[in-house]
Amino acid sequence: MMKWFDCCAGFGIPVKSPARVIATAQELVEELEFCGVGEALVYHTSMVEEGAQVGNGRVVEETKEEARLHPTWAILPPQTGELGTVEQFLGEMRRNGVKALRAYPQEHRYLLNRVTFGPLLEEIVARWIPLMVGPDWEGVASLLAEFPELTLVVTRHGSWGDDRYFRPLVERYPNFHLDTSRYQLDHGIADFVRKYGPDRLLYGSGSPELQMGASLLALAQADIDEGAKEAIAGGNLRRLLGEVRL
Repeated sequence: MMKWFDCCAGFGIPVKSPARVIATAQELVEELEFCGVGEALVYHTSMVEEGAQVGNGRVVEETKEEARLHPTWAILPPQTGELGTVEQFLGEMRRNGVKALRAYPQEHRYLLNRVTFGPLLEEIVARWIPLMVGPDWEGVASLLAEFPELTLVVTRHGSWGDDRYFRPLVERYPNFHLDTSRYQLDHGIADFVRKYGPDRLLYGSGSPELQMGASLLALAQADIDEGAKEAIAGGNLRRLLGEVRL
């Protein structure tokens, strides 16, 4: 039986509502159950819209009774002191069981590079902590050029021609990964797996902005073997989280 583990799901009431709002952790769990998904790596909308200081606390507090939901945190430049020192931040991650991070450079108004995040990113690389970012391909390419061993996951990339952006990065950087939330190109998953294998893809729904079942169906019906499907559905994400050293 497929053990699905969603790498990109959120909850909370956003300022600008999507087609459907998943307001609470419990509502997200109900959606997971409806779609047959076992676990999810999650964020709270307030991490983006109100700030990392607010959202990081809320996502931990509101998922602590939900064993199927695994919180992620947003990062901010260490120079501003908003999330403490690098050592304090990592210590809080350890205490709260946070094993993956997210970056919102446009929304939070910073440059995701060595000048801004050097000491933190060096620790992220050394500790094998996955960092999730959106599809700003120039920014992603520049970041990987500075930190080629970084475990980086690009989420919600588009299905229309984004392979031309990310395939060169897949070939160059061994720890670069992609979620499948919007990768619904005809035979896209199958062609990617034939060329690169299944280990660089992570099932992600992009919920609630996207319907949870859409990318699940695309993967379930992809023309690849069951072992590859199981890896993408959850095995790869479990492996990445198992490598984290806090």
